[in-house]
Parts: sequence; C-alpha cells; structure tokens
Amino acid sequence: MYWLVIALCGVVGTTFLRFAGRSWREGISYAYRMRFVPYPEDFRTGIERAFGMLGVFHWVAALLMATVLLTPGSLTAWEAGLLGMLLVALLTSVALTLSIIWFNRPRFLVAPHMRAQRGTVKARGAGRGSC
Repeated sequence: MYWLVIALCGVVGTTFLRFAGRSWREGISYAYRMRFVPYPEDFRTGIERAFGMLGVFHWVAALLMATVLLTPGSLTAWEAGLLGMLLVALLTSVALTLSIIWFNRPRFLVAPHMRAQRGTVKARGAGRGSC
C-alpha cells in the first residue's frame, strides 16, 4: 500500500513538472484546467505559478517515504543524514511553494510570463483602502 502512495506522488510530481516546463517554454496558461479547483481565482492562479515547486515537493515526498520504508529500525549515520537532508528539502519546498502562491516570490522560480502577476496576498489587499 505504501508503494502505491509513493508511485502516486511520483506520477503527480511528474505531471506538475511537465506542466511547469510547458508553461515555462511556451507561456501556456492552465486556467482552463484549474477552473474546477475549489479555491478562489487568485489562489488558483498562485497554484499555477507554483507548479514547478509542487512537482519538486511531490518528488521529495516520494523519496522521503521510500527512504523511510527501505531503512531498517536502527539508522546508520549516512541514512540519518539522508533522511535529514530530505526532510529539510521537503520543508524548503513547502515554504517556497507558499511563498510563490502568496507573494509571487522568488520570481526566478516562476515562469517568465507570470512574474508580473501579483501574489495572492497583494491581490486580495488591492481592493482595500490604505490606512
């Protein structure tokens, strides 16, 4: 059962990375595919900007799960270091994904045609008066 979850993470990660690569090369928008995602429009646009990091997140999660399953009960220093690095990579990918969705930063991780967009936080606050 665990291997099915790992395979699913790999397939989803590959799909996100393919979407991100195509968006990066050809400037394609996936708004038509995102219309059924049950989030507000600005958040769906943020998810579309973060496709690349979402793909990285899913692949790191798959590697982390596979490493946990393949290591025995007691860890050697090498295995513990590998698990630690994968955990740091997973948390970093989560932080970068949320940063891209909310603030559209760092821009070098966003497709060139989407870099001028406002982040979710700025888009929601744009209609409010300033204090």
